[in-house]
Amino acid sequence: MNSLSNALPIMVSNYSKLFGITVRIQGTSAYTNGQVITIPRLDMSDPTKARLAYGYLAHEASHVRYTDFSLIKTEKIGENLLLMSLLNILEDCRIEKLIAKEFIGVYENLLLLNDYYESEWKNYCRNIHNYDSISILLSFIQCYAQSNIQHFVSSRPKASFLFYVLKTRVQYEDLKKIIRIIKKSFCANSTQQVLDICKEIYSLVVSLNFKFKEYHSDPQFIKNLGDLNMSLQSVDKMIKSKVAKRNLSLMKEYAKFRNLCQGDFNNATPNKGGAHIIEENSLGTHSSSREDFGLFSDQDCPLGDPDFIKCADPSYGIRMGLRHKVLGYVRHYGKHTYSSNRIDPIKAQKVCLGEVNIFKDRIVARDFSTSVHILVDVSSSMITTDGENNSRAFEACKTALMLSLALENIDGIKTLVTYFPGVRNEFEIALRDNEKVSKVAPRFDQTPRGSTPLAQAFWYALGKVNSLECQRNIVIVITDGMPDSISNTMQCIEYAKKHGVEVYGISIRSEMIKQFFDNAIILESASKLEEKSYELFSKLFDVQKCSYLDLIED
Repeated sequence: MNSLSNALPIMVSNYSKLFGITVRIQGTSAYTNGQVITIPRLDMSDPTKARLAYGYLAHEASHVRYTDFSLIKTEKIGENLLLMSLLNILEDCRIEKLIAKEFIGVYENLLLLNDYYESEWKNYCRNIHNYDSISILLSFIQCYAQSNIQHFVSSRPKASFLFYVLKTRVQYEDLKKIIRIIKKSFCANSTQQVLDICKEIYSLVVSLNFKFKEYHSDPQFIKNLGDLNMSLQSVDKMIKSKVAKRNLSLMKEYAKFRNLCQGDFNNATPNKGGAHIIEENSLGTHSSSREDFGLFSDQDCPLGDPDFIKCADPSYGIRMGLRHKVLGYVRHYGKHTYSSNRIDPIKAQKVCLGEVNIFKDRIVARDFSTSVHILVDVSSSMITTDGENNSRAFEACKTALMLSLALENIDGIKTLVTYFPGVRNEFEIALRDNEKVSKVAPRFDQTPRGSTPLAQAFWYALGKVNSLECQRNIVIVITDGMPDSISNTMQCIEYAKKHGVEVYGISIRSEMIKQFFDNAIILESASKLEEKSYELFSKLFDVQKCSYLDLIED
């Protein structure tokens, strides 16, 4: 594991970008709804748990990318436990093969996820005589498909053992028919094709005569027999195949199968699935909702006043002053001039006019750039006016706009602005490093709402540091109070210090910010934001005071 192993939000954020998904870190459960993947908090300092998390994210991301969820709803497949179990097994094989081909390194994490329940498999095989034939058949289908589609080496011996057991419970000719149908899934190209294959397997399974032992006729067993009759009748219509007479062996095997998996298709085989694994390894039960992280996806702020850029007109003077200061900084660190021993003929002609320096200058360019990421608090408390004409939020938005305009189009300066909370996510983007402020100014007009998820926005900013690859990185936080999670905010601060990221806080009438930031400014009124921000930036880009002089000269 690298130095980012403890930074779960950054790693998950990167995975969400890689797979084109949205990830939420909260609670104690792991699940996806086809749009958002939710996982509980994990201890990412453990390499195995980190890889399990990445494997689970890759698996669920592959469902989002490749699975047609509409089929499950349209054809009401979820109402039939056996058919849904079949579809879950074969569709998992198909989508994992696709995502492992598309993204390097995913295969190994998926294999680790698959092998997680190895002890459960050994126990299952050791006590195979106690399990129903349907469960064994599904386990065989899973292992046989995995060994041929994903090429999981560990699945092949399991498939061989389960096939041997099935021969004692199902007619050999019927088993060969099932295998022939399974092989069709090896080249399936869509969820619909997999579903058609599963329906074909289902039609064959419900016509089988199982060899079974007598089971106790308890009330739950009788209830399951009734459920089976209803279930099979409804699915017969769906798959357009009628079984003339239900045999008692099938009904008894199905009843035991249903009891075993408790009505959940994820429990149909010893491989309970990634969600169970992540939940078993989570820290969710030891944290409150304020320790959770929420959504990780890059979404833009909703557009506000289309003429919001006009709010920056009164600040033209200080903007130009700051701009010239930053330009001087960039010229100083971005290039350096040396005098050579070669005569410049143009300068030599001016000797009679008093020109003293007649030698050519040589300009050496340096690869030195600076990122400035401004995090703006627009939580509910920012609606306060403090007796002034404008709210704290309005002044903060206006200040962010002023600073961004001052830094616009300066080579070597990358400016980003993020608001927290967002309307849809815990943070939303007002300005990306490759955008012009003048084009996206309406995003800067945001109204107060919600809580103060500073840590989420902070982790996003720290994640951007890695992709921007600047020599100097600055994060400015404009806020007016306590963040939702003190512990997570402190982790951000420590991570920033460790990786050389400069952090500065500007607080409106709140001394609490000093608990987090070594460099903080406390304002008596939001109306002072522009003035104090200008003073802070002037110091940050003062060539005489900047500590980067020694760094460059060395």
